[in-house]
Amino acid sequence: MTRGHAPFRIPISDLLGDGGRRRGITIDAEVEWALDLSSVGPHLHADLTLQGAAGGLLVRGVIETEAAHSCHRCLVEWSELVRIEFSEVLGLDDDPDGYPLDGEVADLETPIRDAVLLAVPIGPTCKPDCRGLCASCGGDLNTGACPGHDEEGDSPFASLRELFDS
Repeated sequence: MTRGHAPFRIPISDLLGDGGRRRGITIDAEVEWALDLSSVGPHLHADLTLQGAAGGLLVRGVIETEAAHSCHRCLVEWSELVRIEFSEVLGLDDDPDGYPLDGEVADLETPIRDAVLLAVPIGPTCKPDCRGLCASCGGDLNTGACPGHDEEGDSPFASLRELFDS
C-alpha cells in the first residue's frame, strides 16, 4: 500500500474492536490534484468523525477545498469553493474495491482525493449558455459576433450552399 502524506494518516487503534467508539478529527493539508481542465488545491480542510464499525472504520464529515477550472468551450478561467459531504467505510475485507486499513492507521488520502475529484466536473463550463470560441479566428463568441465570419465565400462548400439556396 502506498504511504500517504502525514496529515492524511490517522492512528485508529482506540477505535478498532467492538463498541463503535468515535472521535472527531480535522485535516488541514496542502494538495495538488488535477483533472484535464481543473485543479484542486492548494489547501484542503476536512472536519471528520471516525467511528469504529464491525470489520472496519466509518468516516463521515465535510471536506472543503478550492477548484480552479478552464471552461471547455471558451477557455475562461475561474475558481470556486468545493464543499462535499463525505462518507466512506474503510477496512472491509469482503470489499475488493474498498479502501483498506494500514494496520492500526487509516490512510485517508486516497478516499478523500477520489471523493473530491468526483465532485469536480470533467468538462467544466463557465455558464450554461457559453457559446465557445469562433472556429475561424478563435475570438470569444460570448463577447459578441466575430465581424466578417457570417459569409462563407472562401469556404469550399460555398458553391453547394448556392445550390440549396436556389
